Amino acid sequence: MKILLDIGNTSAKLVVSDNGDFVHFERKSEPWRDVLHRLAGTYKIDEAVVSTVVGEDRELADALRDLSVSCRHISRETPCRSKTLHGIPETYGADRLAADYGAVAQDLNSTILVIDAGTCITYDLISSDGRFLGGAISPGVQLRLNAMHDYTAKLPLVKAVRETPILSDNTEGNLMSGAVNGARMEMAGFVNKLSEAYADLHVFVTGGDGLDLSSDVQCMATYDPYLVFKGLDSI
Repeated sequence: MKILLDIGNTSAKLVVSDNGDFVHFERKSEPWRDVLHRLAGTYKIDEAVVSTVVGEDRELADALRDLSVSCRHISRETPCRSKTLHGIPETYGADRLAADYGAVAQDLNSTILVIDAGTCITYDLISSDGRFLGGAISPGVQLRLNAMHDYTAKLPLVKAVRETPILSDNTEGNLMSGAVNGARMEMAGFVNKLSEAYADLHVFVTGGDGLDLSSDVQCMATYDPYLVFKGLDSI
């Protein structure tokens, strides 16, 4: 079995994979040594595959070494079993690459747009023959809310919720709508613009904010909360 680790800017998540069957998921809430020893008591884990955007984690490395578990970190040099990707920038984040791998593993024949709505919202466009065609990055929902609080004198800090009305009669609701619905409309704008250029566009959406696309999107769209893990499992 493999343990798949997604270490992001605000949290770390993990999945135990048994030949592609995800038998356990959790968000890290205790030291790595405690997490791994607990899981090793239940599952026969012989390999770890890691996506991290925060650099080396010595605590994690020591815990894996204690359990004699081999470890691989995903990078642009890491091959994907499903399809070889070309033109990935040197500064590309490991989480973006893992999400891209997770998407191409599910659709080998389409032009793919991967949207990862996390701390930031990232957009990656991959051609049907595996070429990276470009991408974009914008602030995520909570980052937008934080910025409006941090850079104004009186706007309050609110915590994001997935569903919010388009308009509100109070300040907190105004902030929430601008952040949540603004991000959702931004995503739909990217999708609709790119679908004009790529008739075979297939959009994959993932990320902690869990934003789904608006109903006016006309192309094929898949929401997959495990997209990064599927990518890690495909290498």
